[in-house]
Amino acid sequence: MLFRELRSAGLIVAYVGLFFSLLMFVPWLVSIFTGWEGGSSFFWSGFMTGLFCSLVIIACYGEQPKVTPRFGILVVNLLWFLLPILCAIPLLNSSAELSFTDALFEATSGLTTTGSTVMTELLSFDRPILLWRAIMQWVGGLGILSLGLILLPFLRIGGMQLFRMESSDKADKPLPRLIEISRSIIIIYLILSLACVISYLAVGVQPFDALTHAMTTVATGGFSTHDESLGYFDSSSVLWVAIVFMIVGGLPFNVFIAIFFTRNTPKLDPQVLVFFLIILFSCALLIAYQYSNYSPSYYENVQYIFNVVSIVTTTGFSSGNFMDYGTLGPAIFFFLIFIGGCAGSTSGGIKIYRFIVLAQVIKASLRQLVYSKGVFLLRYGSKLVDQEIYRSAITMICCFFAFLVIFTLSLSLCGLDLITALSGATTALANVGPGLGDTIGPAGNFSGLDNLEKYILIFAMVLGRLELLVAMAFFLPMFWRH
Repeated sequence: MLFRELRSAGLIVAYVGLFFSLLMFVPWLVSIFTGWEGGSSFFWSGFMTGLFCSLVIIACYGEQPKVTPRFGILVVNLLWFLLPILCAIPLLNSSAELSFTDALFEATSGLTTTGSTVMTELLSFDRPILLWRAIMQWVGGLGILSLGLILLPFLRIGGMQLFRMESSDKADKPLPRLIEISRSIIIIYLILSLACVISYLAVGVQPFDALTHAMTTVATGGFSTHDESLGYFDSSSVLWVAIVFMIVGGLPFNVFIAIFFTRNTPKLDPQVLVFFLIILFSCALLIAYQYSNYSPSYYENVQYIFNVVSIVTTTGFSSGNFMDYGTLGPAIFFFLIFIGGCAGSTSGGIKIYRFIVLAQVIKASLRQLVYSKGVFLLRYGSKLVDQEIYRSAITMICCFFAFLVIFTLSLSLCGLDLITALSGATTALANVGPGLGDTIGPAGNFSGLDNLEKYILIFAMVLGRLELLVAMAFFLPMFWRH
């Protein structure tokens, strides 16, 4: 049974790997038409990985097993642990001259839309390399939507479980069939990406920068073609475009599906309201704090808003250095790293809906202390939250902070200071991008870390994107028993 499942899972992973091998030809084809240098390495990388995946498909082709949560866990883990290795091959063979560790770190950061980078002086790299980084994040964001809206609910882990908590009520499901949901996600994702490209072009961004930044903005990834990130453009208009589309990327896509494909008016999702309140409160607090010290310019105020939205949505773009925002600024951004966007979005983090569920649990517990014989139901908006939902939410939060301690201690044992170790572990688990401090903060990058530290963060990025529980189940001995 286990062998059949491994064989079938390998077949699925090989098909996805074949798709990525075809994507590797895109930078090569673009380089042919534009005359860019450095495209040939993508041709050979695509050819070799395509050949390898084709051989795996031939070897694994056979009868499909019954689709079960166990099989889903197996497929999801193999995908997210093996695909970064395939996507690192073009970077390893390119003129970037990255080591295997650095190439794997960059590919993992791209696919998980974390946005942490080990590459410096980005303008010196060939454009096919920069385009491949953007492609990885764009496709990674699409994969994350599929994971959050389709796979994790099937495994009874993802936040979209909230939309089918009442077995007798199917009205809140955006579309009845998964294939329609997948098609709708792709169409909406393409439309938003195109709109973002056009918006960047409209505010004066050059076509290549507009394309690559649009791909990483909608995916809430944060890879840029400049070391200064979007601060390079020194334009409030560019920042506003990014703010709008980062917020869009942080919203649950089931809302867009309901509006554009079912033509229904979606019910107000509590996490969306809280999402906007967090942004407004954080921006107001930060701007008020800055005004208590001096009078910021309009552009500086836009930068404050931009950086808040970038961190809340786990995009990781930067404009300026938020470590220079006095004593309050870094504290605000550190706590924002944990939150993340909405469930069913491209954002990482713990997700807002889990905090809402946790608040309901605390509220019910306090009432129980006062009225010991009372029965208090947990609600998410107008919905009743059953045991499965709040148990999953609280378990995820507890596991997040447990792994945060583990990874922080691991990085500290490697010699990193507390701020770098703690923020590095947090930003990797939450898939945010920049950490705090001079080394991995918004003005730095991860190139100064040694190989062991990078591998720890690579593992943390994958665990964070798998929302921990799926990966934890994969490593349990009982999972591998017949």
